Amino acid sequence: MPADLVAKERYQRDLNTQIKAIDEQWKEQLSWYPQMQAFLYGRVPQIYLESRQMYGDEHFLRYARRHRLHQKHTVTKQDAERILLERQEKLDSDALNCKASPTENGEYGRVKPTRQHFC
Repeated sequence: MPADLVAKERYQRDLNTQIKAIDEQWKEQLSWYPQMQAFLYGRVPQIYLESRQMYGDEHFLRYARRHRLHQKHTVTKQDAERILLERQEKLDSDALNCKASPTENGEYGRVKPTRQHFC
């Protein structure tokens, strides 16, 4: 067997051994991290809600502005009601202006007739 082939084979075996060792080490030491991170990030809205209830909207909004929290976490009850009204008004105005898009045969949602229909 040529020497370079033996060296490549040995290198590949060593590399596979190192990859397996790193994988096992990660499973032993760090496999808990993604699940815990997902759990903790899932609790963020609950923690913000508890903070707002405990300290009030004024203190929480001051904290949110200082730490530049995402807008969805800084909405007060009045803001939520205002946003809901705006969405409802937009839906109502959109419902009045609904028009069917033009089609080739003049009927919305229908398939254009085939040649057999014109016999």
